[in-house]
Amino acid sequence: MTNGANRGGELISILVTAGEKAVRDFNKLSEGEWFDESPEYFLTTYAASALKSIDKTSALLEVSVDRTRQEAGAIRRGRPAEDERRNGRFDIVTYWANGNPRGAIEIKSPIWSAVKNLLHPDFTELCKALVANSTSTLQFGAFLFYASVSNPKKKYDNAIQSLRELIERVHEEAKLVSQKNGAGCVLFPFSAHRGKNEDDGAWCISCIVFTRKGGEKSFK
Repeated sequence: MTNGANRGGELISILVTAGEKAVRDFNKLSEGEWFDESPEYFLTTYAASALKSIDKTSALLEVSVDRTRQEAGAIRRGRPAEDERRNGRFDIVTYWANGNPRGAIEIKSPIWSAVKNLLHPDFTELCKALVANSTSTLQFGAFLFYASVSNPKKKYDNAIQSLRELIERVHEEAKLVSQKNGAGCVLFPFSAHRGKNEDDGAWCISCIVFTRKGGEKSFK
């Protein structure tokens, strides 16, 4: 892979793969515990470490939102909007070969339901940074997350179906926020996994990618 992964989809695919490795490694480390019991930073460190496999790409953890936006030129005129968390931090920021910010990444684990109060602050923060200035160096904002569901009580339902419905609800919330802020939104392809036993639920690592309008094609 060269030139810092020209197509953003390659970068997101690496993040999702790293997340799945984190789940399996934690399962071995804990002798069978579900990833729901893992601290969120376990997923964060796996995702950040995986970015080193991309040529001419670097990353930092817990980077100031304001610093990132200043360095990327993602600043709009006037006072910040009330829902802009400029004093917060992005979980991961990845950079172009020239050192300018390329993407902001937020990590969420675990997700069991599509609760607006849980999702919208991160979605909004990522969208605001992207649309602040059309000439900024930011190419994308990524919401990388681990989601799981229990085995449904109704016999005609199944865990994989329930998981896919949960991911779609999360995606619908992301689309609402992106449309409100004039950004694009893509649900990156994901794989759903069952637990080891029949009565277990299902889990996945998934990623929603926010872009400026027209940038979605690089992440499909």
